[in-house]
Amino acid sequence: MESTLRILNHTRGEAAGDSADSPVLDIVVTRHDVFDEATLRDTGVLDLYEALFPATERDNSDDIVRWVLSDDVGERRDFEVDGRPMSYRLDSRCMILRAAGRAIGFGFFTYDHASDLIFCNHVGVHKAWRGGGLARAFYREMIDMLDELFPRNIGVMLEVEPFDHGRLEEIITDLERSGRRSLEAHEQAEIRKFLRVSWYHKLGHSFFCDACMMKPLLCRSPCLDPSLPSSAWAGAEEDYWLMWHARTGALPPAMNAGDLWQTTVATIYVEILAKSLVDEDPGSRRDYWEYATALVARTLQRTAATETNLASYLAPGDSPLLSRWRRLAIDLPI
Repeated sequence: MESTLRILNHTRGEAAGDSADSPVLDIVVTRHDVFDEATLRDTGVLDLYEALFPATERDNSDDIVRWVLSDDVGERRDFEVDGRPMSYRLDSRCMILRAAGRAIGFGFFTYDHASDLIFCNHVGVHKAWRGGGLARAFYREMIDMLDELFPRNIGVMLEVEPFDHGRLEEIITDLERSGRRSLEAHEQAEIRKFLRVSWYHKLGHSFFCDACMMKPLLCRSPCLDPSLPSSAWAGAEEDYWLMWHARTGALPPAMNAGDLWQTTVATIYVEILAKSLVDEDPGSRRDYWEYATALVARTLQRTAATETNLASYLAPGDSPLLSRWRRLAIDLPI
């Protein structure tokens, strides 16, 4: 298979980009340039992933290796739940930004062949390489590469955690007044939520919003660990807002925002999440399948009559809030 390796033409400025000693930045893709687990781990991408994301937000690294190299390879997978035939077809890729052969950034994406939607699982760039818009350039390059890999795709979807405007204001005001530089864990979590939304908003992503309330629609994710006792599943659920970016230059899908919302929710939480988790052990995960699909059905039923549109949710007061945070110059990876 022909290599997809490409050079990222991006100048970081005088600190590195203008130096003759600056390493060439390239991007490699699993199953096009990286074919085995040893090579994948040797790039350092999994170590970088663990360094950038707290344990509560990470997938198991062994699972990622399996998804991107052997399980989600674009082939149909069939299984049964209580005699009911099920199938799904996913293609997961890890794109690795390298400097001198070592990972300094990555993106983990999954393409669903049934819906032609791409799910952005995780994106990260080493903090030493975030200056000069490198992260944005890397993300846009990855999207271009995904369009080449999956020419039928209609866009990218992703989850973000809801943030609280009032709580953000309190945290930033306290930091300004006290002069302290360290943040409590709950403060870091709230700031990260806001910074992630701001970053994806700058990249052109929109929220699925209630057109009347002009607030993002809330979506509840099932527990991600079927091996937990069923009594613990509800306690491991998470609330998310969903963001969307249509494929550049593609014709809009033949569906309105409400239909796209329903398809996006079903794709993330049934086609990608529930089916792949149940397929690992279909004989003993019937209860998990019933639980997960029922939770998704409740979300779809609750929002079925909602007039939905795609819009920004960053309020007029958010830009000054973001500027105030930046003036604090506190390093907080997102």
